[in-house]
Amino acid sequence: MLSRINIFKIIVDHFNTLKVYKSESKYISFRDFLLFIGFPALFASFLSIKNYTFESQLSNLIAGISIFGGFLFNLLAIIYSQLENIENNNNNIEDKALLELKKQFVDEIHINISFCIVLSIIIVLTLLMTTIDFSCFLYSTVITKIIVGLNYYLLLLFLFSLLMVINRVYILLKRK
Repeated sequence: MLSRINIFKIIVDHFNTLKVYKSESKYISFRDFLLFIGFPALFASFLSIKNYTFESQLSNLIAGISIFGGFLFNLLAIIYSQLENIENNNNNIEDKALLELKKQFVDEIHINISFCIVLSIIIVLTLLMTTIDFSCFLYSTVITKIIVGLNYYLLLLFLFSLLMVINRVYILLKRK
């Protein structure tokens, strides 16, 4: 029953796209680890500890992330049509290696866009969590800081993932 809404595979596949290309490594590159995991975690922790909040811009953040999520669905359709074009052009045997490379590239873009869509849904939900009053709990300030830090982390991860998607789509469409 839960297999229909299981997003774990999308998340794992996204981080698998960060591995070094043509490498047998089972781990993502150190630079990508720092960029997508380390830096957002440090920056989010810093902002949360320093009590920087986004409460005044909460509705704008939710609206912006929701709009990006909708645009990403449209981009997913464009990428799917690119995948069909690559599979239809598979008749030319001379460019077989290039077509396989393009197919893998489009597959990775598809995974990254799917991850960004899932991330946008999670961000909207965690942003809504900041409106919950935790004053009845013993460690309400700690809970609030964790939620705010999580939001900053997810927003930075979304930003970097979105920039990666834009760069990859640009490369794909430029090299038609």
